[in-house]
Amino acid sequence: MTAAEIAEKRSLPAMTVVGMLRRAVETCTLRSPYEFHQAARSAMGAVHVYWLGFIAACGRVLGTSQLSLVMAIHPQDAEHIQLLLQDLIIGHARLEFADSNLHGRQAYVRDTHLAEMLLQWGISATPDEGSVPVEFIPQALVPDFVRGYLEGSRYSSPFGGQGRQLPSPRGLRSLVLVGPAALLGGLNRALQATCGVAEGVLKPFEQFGLSQLVFSSGDGVKILKKAYARPIRSLPRAAKFVAQFGLQESGQPQKSP
Repeated sequence: MTAAEIAEKRSLPAMTVVGMLRRAVETCTLRSPYEFHQAARSAMGAVHVYWLGFIAACGRVLGTSQLSLVMAIHPQDAEHIQLLLQDLIIGHARLEFADSNLHGRQAYVRDTHLAEMLLQWGISATPDEGSVPVEFIPQALVPDFVRGYLEGSRYSSPFGGQGRQLPSPRGLRSLVLVGPAALLGGLNRALQATCGVAEGVLKPFEQFGLSQLVFSSGDGVKILKKAYARPIRSLPRAAKFVAQFGLQESGQPQKSP
């Protein structure tokens, strides 16, 4: 989103938003969509895209003058969120956890500068409004975004829900991505180009005005192979996916422990 679009949506003066975004660059390692192609060449490019996918799946930007990132997370993923702070924030940020009747376990990242940068990436206050512009993500990094999106999702398998059993790629009948229709449409096109899969089926989802993008079992495996080929960041709960699809430096699949 541009500064003018953010200002209109938040009912703020345009110059106020411009000033906020300039400050965000100083303390947040994530770059805006318009600057990201250059930043993506760095070693941290894949890490940033992973977290962008993770946040797009479960995060919202809330507040007015003091913005915060709020993520609905799996109860076992609290320690993993600490890595987000290390990877995306320069300096100190407050991290708090609370339970919500509607969203379950929530992580609050109290860092206005990170929240301001996420606004530029389309992260919104409500799940159905946010839409990350996938076209700004380099094609080579789309699998990292998808891995983050799958792991951050609370609404679809294999990582959604509250279960304590480790997710497994075995017996995969289909691969489902849940989110705003505009975001899923961009992902649909990007995954066809990146993973060589057929066009996924986009249909309504039963909650929060969201949609779901469904890929067949065979195409789902193709996507997972790309997403977990070199998982520079990944949930501890995704260990079985890394073991099955991850590549060692030699290029050979990792063996399950």
